[in-house]
Amino acid sequence: MATNLRKFQYTGAANTRPNTAGSHTATNAAARASPPQLQSANAKPEMDAKSLKSEILLSLKIEILAVIKSEMKNALADDFDFLKNELQALKAEVKNNTAAIHSEIDQVKTTVRDMETGLSAWSDEVVTLRNTVNSLKTEVAELRDKCEDMEGRARRCNIRILGVPETPGSNSMTLVSKLLREALQLDKDVLIDRSHRSLAPRKPGGKPRAIVAKLHCYQDCFEVLNRARTRAPLRYDGESIAIFPDYTTRVAKARAAFTEVRKLLHNRQNVRFGILFPARLRVTHNGEEKEFTDAEKAMTYVRNHIIPAEERE
Repeated sequence: MATNLRKFQYTGAANTRPNTAGSHTATNAAARASPPQLQSANAKPEMDAKSLKSEILLSLKIEILAVIKSEMKNALADDFDFLKNELQALKAEVKNNTAAIHSEIDQVKTTVRDMETGLSAWSDEVVTLRNTVNSLKTEVAELRDKCEDMEGRARRCNIRILGVPETPGSNSMTLVSKLLREALQLDKDVLIDRSHRSLAPRKPGGKPRAIVAKLHCYQDCFEVLNRARTRAPLRYDGESIAIFPDYTTRVAKARAAFTEVRKLLHNRQNVRFGILFPARLRVTHNGEEKEFTDAEKAMTYVRNHIIPAEERE
């Protein structure tokens, strides 16, 4: 800056410098000069001063800007280097992480391919097992039906006697034969192969357990059940008894599902009903015959077509 200021140093000759110790003669001579020449001489130094001032300010402005720029550059150089190092470190870290992610993705792809292969094999196995299970279900259903049929045929000569008090010897074959002859007014004694109480546990103070008796001849069993239906209600030694076929558990539950429907149909005019083996409810109303294996459908039919509207409410 000092160098730039030297060019503005005053270098005028001695004869051109203003003389501060001049005589009044020179002053008076100058005063006598013409007015235009005096104004021109005074205006020139003023213009030189303004120009000098302008150039000085411009030079100072340039120098100041250069200094500020240099200081700012020096001040920001360290921060710029720090940011540059941080960005390079971040770039290296991202590169490493990207490589690790690509490696994991490749492992995942390999795992997925292995799983797809395994799932394809297991899918085939599942299809095979499903077909096997369906076949086994069909076979089990057939076997269950066959077992049910065989058990029902084994019980075809069995009867159940309800309401007989549990006293010693009350379920013996002799007393059961006597009970059937007297209660049903048979002409002969019924041959009994064996008889026993049902296997349910005895409840103190509860109802007596049923007597299960196996008759020797099916004709005798048929006649006993027929007379039990036609002569109901039955009594023996002052006790009310009932005689029913000895059905399997499955058949008994299926037949018991129609109990509420049978209660609604009891003593209805122009209505005949009965349960056919194994569990089919046959209803005849005004000459129209219907059979049901579903208790809910049977109840719906009875309520909509047989029960009067005033009783439905």
